[in-house]
Amino acid sequence: GSFMSLWSTYSHCQAATDVDQLRENALTLTNAANRSLTQEGFVLPLPGKLEQFVSTPATRFAVDVKAMAAACSLRAGSAAVEAGKLSLAKDLLQTVLSYQSQSEYAYYTLQAKTLLSKLETNIFEVTLNLP
Repeated sequence: GSFMSLWSTYSHCQAATDVDQLRENALTLTNAANRSLTQEGFVLPLPGKLEQFVSTPATRFAVDVKAMAAACSLRAGSAAVEAGKLSLAKDLLQTVLSYQSQSEYAYYTLQAKTLLSKLETNIFEVTLNLP
C-alpha cells in the first residue's frame, strides 16, 4: 500500500480498542513489511545480458514499516491478553519474534518475549490451581 494508507492503518492501530480490528491492522502492516522486503513483482524489461547488472529498486518509506508492524502487533497482542484470547496473543507476538535476528528490532522482540513469558507463567499457575 501507499505510505498514507499504511500510516492510517498504524494510527488506527494505536487508537483502536477492538481486538479483531487490532489484529487486522497488525496483519496489514506485517504483510506490507514483508512485501517491501521481498520486492516481488518488479519487472524491468531488459535484454538478458543487461538484467544481471540491474538490481531491484528499494521501496522507500518515510518510516520503518517493519517497526510499525512490530509495534502494532505488540499492541494487538496485549489487547488480546486483556480480552482473554491467549492463542491469538501468542500468534501476534510470534510475528514480532520473527524479527529477533535483526538488532534494530531488539526493543520489540524483548517486549514480545516478556509478554509471552508472562503468558506462560499465568497458564502454569492456572493449571496448578485446578482440582
